Amino acid sequence: MRTLVIHTAFPGDLILLTPLLDRLRREPDQEWLGLLARPACASLFQGDPRLDELLIYDKRGVDAGWGGFLRMVRRMRACRVDRVICPHRSLRSSALVYASGAFERTGFDSAVGSLVYTELVHDDRRLHEVDRNLRLAGPLPDGEGPSLPTLHAEPAEEVRVRDIFEARGLVLPVALAPASLWETKRWPARHFGTLADQLMEASAVDVALLGGPADRALCDEVASHVHGCRKGRIHNLAGELSLRESFQALRLCKLAVVNDSAPLHLAQAARIPTFALFGSTVPAFGFGPRGPRDRVFQLEMDCIPCGIHGHRRCPLGTLACLEDLEPRRVADAILDELRDGQGDAP
Repeated sequence: MRTLVIHTAFPGDLILLTPLLDRLRREPDQEWLGLLARPACASLFQGDPRLDELLIYDKRGVDAGWGGFLRMVRRMRACRVDRVICPHRSLRSSALVYASGAFERTGFDSAVGSLVYTELVHDDRRLHEVDRNLRLAGPLPDGEGPSLPTLHAEPAEEVRVRDIFEARGLVLPVALAPASLWETKRWPARHFGTLADQLMEASAVDVALLGGPADRALCDEVASHVHGCRKGRIHNLAGELSLRESFQALRLCKLAVVNDSAPLHLAQAARIPTFALFGSTVPAFGFGPRGPRDRVFQLEMDCIPCGIHGHRRCPLGTLACLEDLEPRRVADAILDELRDGQGDAP
């Protein structure tokens, strides 16, 4: 069996795809396994031993328009795939599935263009996204605990991250990832800064700020809310690490405090306690943490949830779901975790 998985969504969605890749790789008749993903996500899978080929579809860049679509179709057909599995529910993804040349085409019954699939799986919104994806390869196995994401680690990346931590004197810090594409998923920077200050005041732990190059200024703002005598213990690593290096960094942390965004899923893959802050969305959508030591923080409000995805601006103009989520509540829970002595990285 030659299987291609198509998923052209965001990095967090691709991280949640990895248990499905693990399952497909273990199939006894699996001769070849490929993944088609966007450039921002493909970096997570470079050199991944589960994959025989990684197809990069830059649908908003060099592959935009019909010309790029047809080039991608030619590349897919050159792979001679027997089966395509597509967790993505967009019309463009359905068109790629249909044009792949595969005889077996599996996707969700909620997909736009679902008529192109030869097998439809019910998109059960009661399940976690990991389990929804796993059902595309067959029924969920009985008696197993929650499946968690897995990412491949390159030794050179691990060495580089360890060198960065050593140069800064970082030993098992608490990781804060304050960024999110959506304002209604982003806990205010001053709250992250207050949380960092409270943690460092009450314990010996240092703090590492994680994010991409575009998040550098946001992380600087977080650090600006730390009391002067503790500023040397908060380290802004935003923009210094790739996505996969951020995964490596999280493996060297005690725990992570994250929004409902990609770092949440990176922390799950790193197998560290994940303290997740939810605003306009809810864990019941299927994207929350699911480890035994994870915690979710969310206020009970009539306006939650206000949409499946986040919004650029709060529809009510208040962002009360995040503004009113007090740092002290999160800090007390983290300090309890640290006192239990269970917050060590694996």
